Amino acid sequence: MTSASINDNVVEIRKLNQYLGAFVASLGGFALGISLGWNSRASIVLKNNFDATAEDIGLIGEILNVGVSIGAIMMPFIVGRITRINILFVTMFVLVLTWTIVIGRGQTVFLMVTGRLICGVCGGLACVLTPIYVAEIASKEIRGHLLAFFHILVNFGIMFAFMVAHSIDEESTIWMYSKICGLACLSIAPVKYLPESPLYYLSKNDENNAEKSLRWYRGDTYDIQHEINGMKRLLLTSRTKLFQLSSLKLLRNRRVLRSIATCFGVMASQHLCGANMMIFYALTFFDMSGSGELTGSEQTLVVGAVQIFASILAAYLVSILGRRILLTVSTLLMGVFLILLGYFFKLRDADPENDDIYFWMAPTWATLIFAAYNLGLGPISWSILGDTLPEELKVPVASGAVAFGWLISLIATLTFEDMIIKLGGTKVMWLSAAICWLIALFCAIVVKDTSGKSLIEIQENFQIERNRNAQQA
Repeated sequence: MTSASINDNVVEIRKLNQYLGAFVASLGGFALGISLGWNSRASIVLKNNFDATAEDIGLIGEILNVGVSIGAIMMPFIVGRITRINILFVTMFVLVLTWTIVIGRGQTVFLMVTGRLICGVCGGLACVLTPIYVAEIASKEIRGHLLAFFHILVNFGIMFAFMVAHSIDEESTIWMYSKICGLACLSIAPVKYLPESPLYYLSKNDENNAEKSLRWYRGDTYDIQHEINGMKRLLLTSRTKLFQLSSLKLLRNRRVLRSIATCFGVMASQHLCGANMMIFYALTFFDMSGSGELTGSEQTLVVGAVQIFASILAAYLVSILGRRILLTVSTLLMGVFLILLGYFFKLRDADPENDDIYFWMAPTWATLIFAAYNLGLGPISWSILGDTLPEELKVPVASGAVAFGWLISLIATLTFEDMIIKLGGTKVMWLSAAICWLIALFCAIVVKDTSGKSLIEIQENFQIERNRNAQQA
C-alpha cells in the first residue's frame, strides 16, 4: 500500500521546474566558460597589437586559476551567512562591472590581471555552490542529468567567447570584445527568481518555506512530506561543526575517505588531462598543431560545438551507464587520441611534407580529444561535488577539491611551454596519454555511483550515525 502510494507520487513529480531551476542555477558556468574562452583570442590580440610580453600574456591568462581557487576557498566562510541564490545573483553584478570596466577600458596589464582575478573568484563560488544547490533540488531519478548542466553551460560560455572572437576583427580593441562578454553575464539575472533549496530552508528551521520550495520543484499534487522527513533526518545526522572532534572523527571512516579521495582525484584529473589548458590557448594550440584546411579560429568553433554535443550526450548517458563507466571510458579514449596526435607530431618532425599529406590528422585527433573529455571527465567532475560527500563535509571538501584542481591547472599551464620545448610535442602528448590512463584506472577502482539514491540514502551509506552511537556507548 505504502509502496504503491510512493510510486504514484513519483509519477506525479513535476520535472519541468527542476530542469528550469538547474539550468538557471548553472548559468554561473556560462560566465566561467566565457572567462575560459576569452583568453584564447585575447592572448593573440595582446601579442600582435599591444606588444604585450610573454610574461604579461601568461599572467593575464593564468591569474584566472588563482581567482577560482580563492573563490572556492571563500565558500565555507560565506555560505552560512548569505543565501545561495543571493551569492549567485551578486556575482552577476560583479562580473558585468569587471568585464566592461576593469578588463577592457584601461587595456593595461594591471587592470586586466585584476579583472581576471575577480572573474575567477566569481567562477570559484559558482563551481562549489551550483552542484550542491542542484543536488538539493533534484529528485533522485534525474539528479545525474541536472548536475551535468553546469558543465554544459561552461561549454556554451566557451563557444560564445569563440564565436565573438571569430566575428570581431583582430584589430578591434580588447574593450569591445570584453564588453560583449561582460554583457552576456547578465544572463545570470533569472537566478534571483529561484527559491532557495528546501534543505537550506530546513537548516534554518524554516519548514514553511521549505515546503513551498519543494512544491515548486515537485508540483502541487505531489506528496512532499516523505521528502521533507528525509531531509530532516539528513540534517539530524549531520549536525556537526567543521573541525569539531566529532567532525574530525569522520576522517577515520573508510567510506568518507573514499568519497573525499573521489572528489579530489577526479577534480585534479580534470585539469591534469590538459583539456582546460588547451582551451585557454586554443588558437595558439591549433596554430601550432595545425588545423587542416580550416583556420585556427574556425577550428575553435568546431571544437566548441563538439564539446556542447558531447556534454549533452554525457548528461543523457550518465543515468544509463553510470559515472564510473563514463569516467573510465572517457579517459581511456582521451589517452588513445593523445597518442595519435603525438604520432602526427612525430611524422611531421620526421618530414615537414607530412604536414600536408596528413593535414586532417591534427584537427581530427584534437577534436576527438575534446569530445572524449566532455563525454565523461568534464561534466562528471562537477557532478560528484553535489552528491558524493557526507553532508557534514560537503562544502569544505568540495571547496578544497575545486581549489586544488585549479591550482594544478595553474602549475600545468606554467610548465606546459617549457615541457614542449624540452620534450617536444610528441613526448608531451604521450605523457598526457599515460596520465589519462592512470586516471582511468583510478576512476575504475575508486569512483562509486550514487545514481538513483536520495541524499539521505547516500548519507546513511556512510554509516556515520552508527559510528557515533558506537563511540558514545
